[in-house]
Amino acid sequence: MKTSGILCFLLLSIGVFQVKSNPFSIFERLHHEPPLPEPKLDTKVVNTRWIEQKLDHFDDSNTVTFQMRYMENAEFYQEGGPIFIFVGGEYTIQEGWLLGGHMFDMARELNGYIFYTEHRFYGETRPTPDLSFENLQYLTVDQALEDMAHFIRVKKQEIPGASSSGVILVGGSYPGTIATWMRQRYPELVNGAWSSSGPLLAKTDFYEYIETVGQSLRLVGGEACYNRIYGAFAEMERLVEVGDFETLSQTLNLCNTLPNNQLDIWYFFNTLTNIMSWVVQDNWPGYIEGACDIIMAGETDIDGYADFVSFYLLGSCINVNFDLFVQFYSETSWTGGPEYMRQWLFQTCNEFGWYQTSGSDNQPFGSSFPVEFMLQWCHDIYDESFNPDAVHQNINVTNQNNNGLNPIITNVYSTHGQLDPWRPMGVQTDVNSFAPTVVIPMASHCADLYSISDDDSPEMLASKLRIASLVRQWLMIF
Repeated sequence: MKTSGILCFLLLSIGVFQVKSNPFSIFERLHHEPPLPEPKLDTKVVNTRWIEQKLDHFDDSNTVTFQMRYMENAEFYQEGGPIFIFVGGEYTIQEGWLLGGHMFDMARELNGYIFYTEHRFYGETRPTPDLSFENLQYLTVDQALEDMAHFIRVKKQEIPGASSSGVILVGGSYPGTIATWMRQRYPELVNGAWSSSGPLLAKTDFYEYIETVGQSLRLVGGEACYNRIYGAFAEMERLVEVGDFETLSQTLNLCNTLPNNQLDIWYFFNTLTNIMSWVVQDNWPGYIEGACDIIMAGETDIDGYADFVSFYLLGSCINVNFDLFVQFYSETSWTGGPEYMRQWLFQTCNEFGWYQTSGSDNQPFGSSFPVEFMLQWCHDIYDESFNPDAVHQNINVTNQNNNGLNPIITNVYSTHGQLDPWRPMGVQTDVNSFAPTVVIPMASHCADLYSISDDDSPEMLASKLRIASLVRQWLMIF
């Protein structure tokens, strides 16, 4: 085995799996803040503050408000300088993005004021007493866009000399979506936006995600690794078909024997796929290679994949009980269970879909986690009104309201990593001459948000230099 790849992969496994203590850590891993950049200043320069927001921006009769958390760094600001906003997503914001990264570098060079905004219903921004289905009705991207618009208006008035300052939004993943849609909806408030890995097309059956995982495995890990994963899942599906749940459960180190229950079986295969999806989505040089080294060292296909899973999870057993999953994410108190996935799952049912299914034959993970499995979440965790037809309609409305892969935008730079499984839901070519797009070869999810480095590929460096140049154009700084 290649030592460098294994060591890099070990660092990923340690850094990931020990973060969570709840039994559904595997499921939650695919939604998180991008790994923090190397800090270039002391955290003392960052202040945490709060701004009052309306609970419902679209109902004038509703006077309820809440406090939205944000962080700021005014260390480089000079009056009249630009405002840079790192957009928060489905997680708790941290100081790191105000202390390092490419946006930080641009703000320092241009004497900018830097903010990091927390999305309603995530982190410490808690607009309602609990997370009941009724209260989650106020968790929509439209409400979040209005939060951002209000934030910009207030800050331009509060900051000395900022009334005419240009505003640049930067976001990675879902926050990149918000950055793009803010420029589309409020071009008078946002001078330009950089969307890194931002999905724009809402889609129920997002089978392209797993397809891209497979393509990336082939590209980086090699055909033999891809085929071994294919063989492992084929064997797992064979064991289910013949009813040998005991062998399957022991081989993959499940916490309990997998029952002959359709929802638990779907959950099992989805979980075993998610573990590899993490590695590809968060890939850094050595991650995929290290995973494939372990997989290829096993005596059989299924043994190799089981060794990979055990190595990544540090020997922890895997919980695949669907009823417990539903029970856990049905918890409505802020402190009683899930940190953020109850909120995010609601957004998928209510607006986005993006269910990463086995709906394509062009991938190595079998066919045992169809979209029907994810749609069952919506019904069981939230409300019977979230039936499949309603979810499909919700997603159609999102695309109608935001123009899907045909946004009406200028001054937006969209970037994607070639390896990133989220890439198919974003624009792949220039929207127009004023809204360019680049796909960075061999890059992963949000990998370009970091400072320029000697390790950057020529294409990565070119993209970072391009956004710096575009920001100057959008701000009319020459």
